[in-house]
Amino acid sequence: MLTKLIGYAWSLVEALFLIVALSVLLGLLVGKDAGYISAVTANTVELLQKIPSGSLLGIVLIVFLYKYFKGKV
Repeated sequence: MLTKLIGYAWSLVEALFLIVALSVLLGLLVGKDAGYISAVTANTVELLQKIPSGSLLGIVLIVFLYKYFKGKV
């Protein structure tokens, strides 16, 4: 039961990440007159500028290593 719930949670996180990534890419293509997409892009850029680069790299490495070792088992 808990394993299934964790699987659903990771799927949700991955889907939300893809939505944000696609919004940022579309914001770059469309420009500033994109409405919702430009708001997501602005919020994402603001968040990434506030997070120190070492912390962001650490989070990415932890998630990568977790996924890597979970796939090995």
